[in-house]
Amino acid sequence: MEPRNITIVTTQSQNKYVVNTDATTLRELKAALDAQNISYAGMTFYEGLSHTELLTDDAILPHDVPYKGAVTNELVFMLTVPNKRIRSGANLSEAREALYNAIEELGLKDACVAAYGKNFTQCKNSELMALIEEAEARNGQPCSSLETAFRKLIDILEEDDVLLRQDAADIRAILDGAAPAPRSPYSEEEIDDMFNFIG
Repeated sequence: MEPRNITIVTTQSQNKYVVNTDATTLRELKAALDAQNISYAGMTFYEGLSHTELLTDDAILPHDVPYKGAVTNELVFMLTVPNKRIRSGANLSEAREALYNAIEELGLKDACVAAYGKNFTQCKNSELMALIEEAEARNGQPCSSLETAFRKLIDILEEDDVLLRQDAADIRAILDGAAPAPRSPYSEEEIDDMFNFIG
């Protein structure tokens, strides 16, 4: 089988990944997931286009599946755990706390009063981030607390459905100095529809 993109959706972490692989069995797909550090321990594999559950490592991955009047091999797997728990929304106070830490780390408490006429605890997140960015530009070096705050903000935007999971993953990859992952050819709505058969 030629390599193709397989979309992996995990209900445990609410993440979506795209893996380029020539796997033909579940065992080979798991090896591809291992190579990308995608956890699947104790999870059930459902394929959305063919509405099948793969039960053993020797199970053959569906191929030449009809979808919207065409035939495709770009599969979509949902990985679920028994009594799955979908994580709750990210805690905004954690992101706020990370901004406070950055303000303190860079010694910007007085700069907040000078710039905005108020204590840093009364400033908007955008105001705090602007001060931190200015200080970083002057120092020529990023503040670790700002990156932490930015990463938490990405988590929050993803949880609140402001950012798509793939977009959030791409931003994280760029922050980590990596290339963005390949994109799934399926929209969030299409993927949701594919798994209506799971009871």
